[in-house]
Amino acid sequence: MPFFLHFCKRMKSFKALIFAISFMFLLPSALKATGDEPLVGGPTFRLTPNPVNGSFFHVNLDFNANEYPDAGIIISDVLGKTVYFQTLKQSDFAEGRVRISVMDANLNKGVYFLQIKSGDTSKTQKLAIR
Repeated sequence: MPFFLHFCKRMKSFKALIFAISFMFLLPSALKATGDEPLVGGPTFRLTPNPVNGSFFHVNLDFNANEYPDAGIIISDVLGKTVYFQTLKQSDFAEGRVRISVMDANLNKGVYFLQIKSGDTSKTQKLAIR
């Protein structure tokens, strides 16, 4: 904390204060959420393989249609723009996983965020395409 106060006094600007506050509160939470471990609440799922080196990956569903009947898969780029959307069908739940083609989803190399959303509930994991 003294470092931030010293930094703010030296900069004598509102921007420095905002930076210090955001660094203290936002960075620790960003470091905790790696996207590899399931979070509490929401539909749970696993991405395999992740990172993706081939032409497709699987979203393994650890929930059923009764729990989240209107669930859908949303893939967003790092700017938050939705680049892919798919509503889960009964056959997806029966199989327990969804196969997504990298080419069909128009995913270039990079980092994306895959979210499964159902109503007001959602869960997001990081997805890396190599």
